[in-house]
Amino acid sequence: MHKDQERVQDKLLPQIMDRILEDSAEARLDCTVLNRALVQGPDPLFLMTALPETFSIVCGTFGLTPEEGREAIDSAHWRGPGILLDGKGWEGRMPGVQIPTGELPPKAHCREALWLFLAGCSDCTESGYTGETTLVERIQRQAKAIAQFDRSTRFESPWASADKARFEFLSMELTLDDSGVPHGDSDECFYVGYKQGYKMVAQDAPGMTFYGTTPDTTLAEQGITPNKEISPSFGIIFHGD
Repeated sequence: MHKDQERVQDKLLPQIMDRILEDSAEARLDCTVLNRALVQGPDPLFLMTALPETFSIVCGTFGLTPEEGREAIDSAHWRGPGILLDGKGWEGRMPGVQIPTGELPPKAHCREALWLFLAGCSDCTESGYTGETTLVERIQRQAKAIAQFDRSTRFESPWASADKARFEFLSMELTLDDSGVPHGDSDECFYVGYKQGYKMVAQDAPGMTFYGTTPDTTLAEQGITPNKEISPSFGIIFHGD
C-alpha cells in the first residue's frame, strides 16, 4: 500500500466517520459539502460555502444581504428552486444588459437571480458520479466550478451571467409522461418546469427518478408516493434492473 493510501486510511477516513456520526449542524454541513465535492458535484450551496467572501460580494450585487442570500440558496437546495419563484418568477433582461442603479427588481426576483448565477457556475448530478469517475476528476470538476464562480464575479456582470443561465436553462426540452408530468435529465429541469407553470417535475437518472413540486403542493397531493422521501415536496422512486 502506498504511503498516501495509508494516510487516507488512517487519518482521513476516521475523521469522516466522526463527522458522519456526530449530530451537529457543523457536522451535517461538512457532510453536505463533502458530498457535493466528491459524490454529486459542486452545486450552488457548495459554491456559497467554498467561497463565502466572494458570495457575500455577489449578494450585494443582487441587492441582498449575505444572510438573505444564504437563506435563499439553503431553501433552494433543500426544497428546490421553486421556493424562490414569485408566480413564474423573474422574467429577466437580455444577456449583457446590466440593471441600472436604483432599478433592482423585487426581492424575490433578486433571490432567483442569485440562484441562477450560482447554478450557471455549477457542475452537479443528482444521481452522483459513476464508479469510473476518479477522485482526481471529481476534484478537477469542483476546482473548475470554483474558478468559474470567481471569474464570473470578477470579470462579468453577475446580472448578465444570471440572465445567460436563465436563457440556457429555458432552452432545455422537457418530455411529458403519460400523466402529463414533465421530465428532464439534469437538476435544472425542476427550474425549467416550474417556470413553465407545472406543479410537479421529474428528473430521470440511472435507476431512479426524482420528483419535486412547487411549494404550494406536495408529492402526495400530486399522487406520487416516493420510495425515499426527502421532504413532502421532494422524493425519489427507484427502478429495478
